[in-house]
Amino acid sequence: MIQLPRPAALQAGLRVVVIGLAVSALGGCETLAITALGVGASAGVTHTANSVSYRTFTLPASQVKAASLVALNRMGIGGAVIDSRDGSELIRARHAERDIEIELEPMSKSTTQMRAVAKRNFFVHDAATAREIVEQTELAIAAAAAQRGPASDRRGRAAGAAQVVRAAL
Repeated sequence: MIQLPRPAALQAGLRVVVIGLAVSALGGCETLAITALGVGASAGVTHTANSVSYRTFTLPASQVKAASLVALNRMGIGGAVIDSRDGSELIRARHAERDIEIELEPMSKSTTQMRAVAKRNFFVHDAATAREIVEQTELAIAAAAAQRGPASDRRGRAAGAAQVVRAAL
């Protein structure tokens, strides 16, 4: 049987169809399908199937908390209430018919995990708002670092590197 060469456009189209069929066969695995197709949010922010945004910062919880409050203020979300529970801090606010929750869990003295959720009701979550809260927190942290200046940042990184080297020895 003689095989004729296929045009590149036909081969590319065939690949897209095969990938599309494979992804659609995943059924209820929407998160995996979206990831497989390369559709996602900014790097560094992780989302789960229930629209929760996670981000781990190499900063103490107090600094992440301050940056989170700055982020909420920038977004026009006021009236935040802060509760402590099981070693974590929970920031709650309500804005534009959404319940906002930011949980800050210290993982160590210098590492904090942030979890942001924006809920319209029990069934509908707002992933875009949760992601924006995390991104605005990142911007607030960057702005605070810029105000401290490059010299203090270099000293902090050098001290952190020295601690890692000492711990490894």
